[in-house]
Amino acid sequence: MSRQLIIIGFLLLLISAVLPVQGYIYSPSQEFPERDYWPTDRWKNSTPEEQGMDSALLNEMMDRIDENGVHTDSIVIVKNGYLVFEEYPRTNYDIDSRHIIHSCTKSYTSALVGIAIEEGYIESVDSKLIDLLPNRTIDNLDARKESITLDHLLTMTSGFEWDEWTEPYSSYLNSHYQMWFASNNVQHILDTPMAYDPGEVWTYSSGGSHLLGAIVTEATGSYLFDFAIDKLFTPLGIQASNIFWPQDNQGQYWGSGGVEMVPRDMAKFGYLYLNNGTWDGEQVIPSEWVKQSADTLVDFNDYSGYSYQWWTYPTDIVNVYAAVGYRGQYIFVIPELDMVVVFTSSVPPSSGVLQPAILFDYIIPAAMNENSPLMMLGGTITFTTLAITLPILVAGVYYRIRIRNWRKELV
Repeated sequence: MSRQLIIIGFLLLLISAVLPVQGYIYSPSQEFPERDYWPTDRWKNSTPEEQGMDSALLNEMMDRIDENGVHTDSIVIVKNGYLVFEEYPRTNYDIDSRHIIHSCTKSYTSALVGIAIEEGYIESVDSKLIDLLPNRTIDNLDARKESITLDHLLTMTSGFEWDEWTEPYSSYLNSHYQMWFASNNVQHILDTPMAYDPGEVWTYSSGGSHLLGAIVTEATGSYLFDFAIDKLFTPLGIQASNIFWPQDNQGQYWGSGGVEMVPRDMAKFGYLYLNNGTWDGEQVIPSEWVKQSADTLVDFNDYSGYSYQWWTYPTDIVNVYAAVGYRGQYIFVIPELDMVVVFTSSVPPSSGVLQPAILFDYIIPAAMNENSPLMMLGGTITFTTLAITLPILVAGVYYRIRIRNWRKELV
């Protein structure tokens, strides 16, 4: 047995030791009480205690962040639709500061794909890539590449030969680096050779995510950012002037990363998903698309997986799904607790797993009553233990144990 598999097995044993075997029953279509307001114009504030949270645990969290020197730039917590906690620990960021969200961008692109399908611009997730980006001469075209569907791109199982985690992003050996500096970025991705049959192997690929953005542009006849303003940001009251969305060398807006937003607007996006895609009586994103995004479509292990450009954490305590970005950017959606949590950070790549640790160690316990499964363990899970076990749950694990691909198991 390889050393990597031994490490994985050990980590999974640790996870099972710290996560209880009983908890909430998850329903992605969970109905919430009728909202008494919508934060289209602004969030309304409330105290943690007024929304059933323990502020003492949140204060402890901030002490630990400060003691450990974790470069956390913002933490925003929305509970029951109210802004109950907001901190900007570092002096170079405040409430009005845009922050790069890196690969959280992918979850926004996914939402736009869902909207485009709902509005009839794209037939379905079974549509073929070569049909969605037509009239192109594609290198290395074979039967495998011809069978790539939109679903494969959404779940990162396209089969392209792609590796953006073995080497640093600054290395010319990194697939992301090669894509970024190609003269025609979309064409470069399309020309990439195949390594697997579509649907066979999960491989993290920003290239596939950028193709999703190009597909939305091709199908709708609108630039990706313009489509997002019209169909996503405006209904939520998010001002286009508060967003920076970069373009590639051909003028296509990047579908994979680089967007900059203020944390309160990131929380609005999470709140939209928390409410099954509805916003003040309008179905902005199809509810079925939200369900697919919350479900685990690709299993990594019992406690982590992937869906439509969202990471999923189906634990037995509570179920969480998240938009995740390089260096500690997160939008956590926790339906059972009616809660959204946003982190922006400037941590090293290998420390990007600390935010989930903080979430499970402090924020979730603060929102759970004393009879909850987690609190019956005799207190919160230790920060140190979670810092060890949670890497297997998020992208940071791949920087640590160099695993690039996971065999796909559909559920």
